[in-house]
Amino acid sequence: MESLFGGQLGLLGGNEGLKEDGCGVGWSNSPLSEDMYSASHFALISAYQDIKTRLAGLERENADIKRKLKIYEIKFPMISEFGDDRNSYCSFEPKDTALLQSENGSLQQRVNMLTLELQKGKEREEQLEDVIQAYEKIHMEKSSLQRDLDKMVRTLLKHSFHHIHAKFGCRVDGQLR
Repeated sequence: MESLFGGQLGLLGGNEGLKEDGCGVGWSNSPLSEDMYSASHFALISAYQDIKTRLAGLERENADIKRKLKIYEIKFPMISEFGDDRNSYCSFEPKDTALLQSENGSLQQRVNMLTLELQKGKEREEQLEDVIQAYEKIHMEKSSLQRDLDKMVRTLLKHSFHHIHAKFGCRVDGQLR
């Protein structure tokens, strides 16, 4: 940089500084004050730290992207077939594109069929739940009717037993009638 500017930059505290002349901005020979030197030095250090922080962040992001790419290459081996030319996304040959489109179409058909089967399965499950509820309701009604029938049979047997004993003069509870 010294060869370009003939010495230190004015911002760094050399004998040359920026000045405004008739044509625009040029170099002046007036030295910078100590305060301006400190301020420009602080600005350069701050800018350097900011650049360092951004670079570290970008390196972490780059490492994360590389790690994710490795994971995708493991999950989808087709990715690694593209080699190092990963930026040429449109470098497929027409027959490769047609093959990918046909595979995509067949996969889409399979997804549609599986979705339809899933919907049918859900409908069957709902119908089965309805049948189970109807069965439980019928079972409860049957139990209720069975209790009522048992009660009626006991009452009928009791009345019949008393009627028969009364008609034929049999002993009921140890007594003659």
